[in-house]
Amino acid sequence: MVESALKVGDQVRLIAETLAWRAEIALQGQIGEIIERREDGRITIRFDNGRLLMAREPESFELVSSLGLEAKGK
Repeated sequence: MVESALKVGDQVRLIAETLAWRAEIALQGQIGEIIERREDGRITIRFDNGRLLMAREPESFELVSSLGLEAKGK
């Protein structure tokens, strides 16, 4: 399970078509960094625009590889 492997410092983005993705229109396709992982497994993510998503379930996020970013020119 990838979600359990997410850790502080990882780059993530919202998984398309999830409830969180639908609720956060401005963050769709954006990449953020995990800045906190709580004991209960919830994570806090900071996006480049300064937006924070606090205490979110990790199942709504996918890990973004740095190689994938370079290949897409981001």
